Amino acid sequence: MFVKAWAHTCKQDNTVVAPLPDTLTPSLDRSLIKDTTGLDEQMIKIVRSLNDDGRIVGRRRNLSSIPAWERGDDGVFATLVLSRGDVEKLRERVKNESSSPSELLHLSTLVVAYAYVWTCLVKARGGDMERPVSFLFVADFRERLDPPLPATYFGNCMFPAGCFNSKTAGDFAREGGFVAAVEILSGLVKGLSSRKIETIAEEFKIGFDCVGVTSQLGSLAGSTRLGVYESDFGWGRPVKVDVVSIERNTISMAERRDESGGIELGLCMKKAEMDIVIGLFNNGLQN
Repeated sequence: MFVKAWAHTCKQDNTVVAPLPDTLTPSLDRSLIKDTTGLDEQMIKIVRSLNDDGRIVGRRRNLSSIPAWERGDDGVFATLVLSRGDVEKLRERVKNESSSPSELLHLSTLVVAYAYVWTCLVKARGGDMERPVSFLFVADFRERLDPPLPATYFGNCMFPAGCFNSKTAGDFAREGGFVAAVEILSGLVKGLSSRKIETIAEEFKIGFDCVGVTSQLGSLAGSTRLGVYESDFGWGRPVKVDVVSIERNTISMAERRDESGGIELGLCMKKAEMDIVIGLFNNGLQN
C-alpha cells in the first residue's frame, strides 16, 4: 500500500498536494487491536527468553539488522516462471494423485507454486534424506481478528504459518513429494481461518525453536496478490520487479507482468546450486 500510495502521489501535478484515495489512506489506529487474552505479555516474555539464550544474536536493545548472507562471486539471482497453463497442469496433477478429495484441498496458485519450487529445492540439496526440513509462509491476520481490522490498517498484523520439523527431506524429494507439500500447505492455509489468536504465542516459540535443529528451512517473500506490477510512478508500469533480500531457501513470489494467472518466482543462491534447481524445475514441467 505504501508503494502504491507513493506511485499515486508521483503521478499528480507537482503544484498540488492531493489527498490519497480512501483505498490508499492508511489506518494508524492501534487501539483497533483488542488484546483480551494477554497475548502481548506472552510475546514479550518469549522474545526476552530468546534474547537471553542467544537465539536472537546482536539484537538485544538495538535496531541492528540481521547480518546478510555472504553471496560471494558465484552468487546469482534467477526468476523462474510458471505460466497459467503450467499452474493448471500442476493443479490437475494434485487432483489426480492426491488421496484427499480435490474439493477439500486449497489449490491456490500460491500453494501449488510454493510446493513445486520447495520440492525442487529439497531435491537439489540432496544429501541425507532423513534430515529434518521445515518451511513457512506469512499470513495476513487483519481480516482474521475479531473484530477484523480494516484492509488499510498500517501496522504489523502478520504471522508465520509453517510445518516445523515434522517432515524429512525424503518426504518431499521422493515420488509424491510435490503432492505431499501441496497437502501440507493446503492444510496450513485452511487452518488460518479457524485458529484462535491465543495459539500464536505458542506457535511463534515452536517456530523459533525449530530453526536451530532443522537442516533446511524454506520461506516465502511476497505474494501474487500484492500487485507489484501495478505501481506506475509516471513513466509506465515496471518492466521487472525483484526482491533483493532473498537468499538460499527463501523464494520471492509475484504475479507475472503480462499474463493473468501466471507467476514469477525469484531465487538467489550459488550458481552450481541454481543450475540444479533450474534443471529440476524445467524437467518437472516437461514430465
